[in-house]
Amino acid sequence: MLRALTLLLCALLAACARTRSDAPRVVLILVDTLRRDSLSCYGGARPTPAIDALAARGLRFEQAISSAGWTLPAAASILTGVSPAVHQAHGKKTRLTPISKDVPTGAELLSAAGVRTLAFTNAAFVNPLLGLTRGFEFESHHHAYNRDIRRADATLAAASSELEKDDGRPVFCLVHLFDPHLDYDPPGEFATRYTEGLSAARRPLHWEDCSTVLPGQKEQVTPEHVARVRAAYDAEVAFVDQEIGRFVEALRARGELERTTIVLSADHGEEFWEHGAFEHGHSLYDELVRVPLVLVRPHEQRPGSVLDVPVRTLDLMPTVFELLGHAPVDGFEGESLLPLLGGAAPEPRTALLDGTLYGFDKVGLRTERYKLVLDRDPRAAAPLELYDWRADPLELHDLAASEPDMVVRLSAELEARLSILNARAKTQRPSEPLDLAPAKQEEILRQLESLGYGGGG
Repeated sequence: MLRALTLLLCALLAACARTRSDAPRVVLILVDTLRRDSLSCYGGARPTPAIDALAARGLRFEQAISSAGWTLPAAASILTGVSPAVHQAHGKKTRLTPISKDVPTGAELLSAAGVRTLAFTNAAFVNPLLGLTRGFEFESHHHAYNRDIRRADATLAAASSELEKDDGRPVFCLVHLFDPHLDYDPPGEFATRYTEGLSAARRPLHWEDCSTVLPGQKEQVTPEHVARVRAAYDAEVAFVDQEIGRFVEALRARGELERTTIVLSADHGEEFWEHGAFEHGHSLYDELVRVPLVLVRPHEQRPGSVLDVPVRTLDLMPTVFELLGHAPVDGFEGESLLPLLGGAAPEPRTALLDGTLYGFDKVGLRTERYKLVLDRDPRAAAPLELYDWRADPLELHDLAASEPDMVVRLSAELEARLSILNARAKTQRPSEPLDLAPAKQEEILRQLESLGYGGGG
């Protein structure tokens, strides 16, 4: 009898061990404010060897388009699989509206399906009060603005430690890194690696140190100033790259890469005066909405492949579902990327761009060739802009006057798409706006503590 029980116990333990070793995992690393051309695998001048290594092992998307040029609507679209018009997470400056409670997040749906969900987030615009971490059974959030952030090393170490725990379930893990966002304050050796000519007295770089040109102003910055600001930003990216490499090596050392898919992307990029302005949240040019996207699956059959077909970060959550063995839900607007990875004939996916953080809203449509941008400001000198991004990737030549028929066609398509989404949104309860101004930090921290985020974590 004892022997039979022992054999039964051994069989159960062996089954558990198989379950633990076979359960798939998806880690989504979302790097805030990460320009695609800051990565050497996307042509960046400064090396990012860890992310390059991921691209060499996996697949790299050349035309991945975000839903917006600032964090809240862009990240909310990634985590819900629906457009900003539907999830309704938007705002101006620090007055922000959370995701509608009637819009489920991907994490809520996955958790209900038995997936272990983990989130490691940073900064005010990914605050749990905004609904971005709904559905994650384990959440670690550090509330901060541009200063006193939790850096990539601490964030990734926390994620690695939690991933080492294993209860046999599949895992979806969100890791949000804030380092490349202002302030530009690279740590240690990175503070001097690319910042020659920038005195220690001027580090870190704050908004006022960088933005001698603001949207709508006429002053010009010098090339030397742009180079110094960009170098400090690239130093932040280099530090993030190093820490991502260490995170991947920790997974490899524990034997976890064999069942872990890593997805690396960004909510949006950063503008360094390409169109006369600095930072983000004010426009929908490609330096803000065209983001890096690298996907690394275990035992990838086409390592190092580059896909040039336009896709959207809106497609990431349906992809996560399929990677974890779950069919995407009907409410998703995005589509899984896996058919493209399997060699299916690529069909370009039109991207809807929606919302700005400053001034009147701008909306846009990016097709397989053109981008149309509509400025809602009734005083706008150029309310419509049209670019042939295939022929003019820097978007320097506005074709709105020379191609009026295309403007009319794309304007009609843009308004039709928005009309359908707005009708869907009317069936959902809007959330009450929150004031997340830095002056209210103590009150915000009290609210977070009441939700279990003691100490900001």
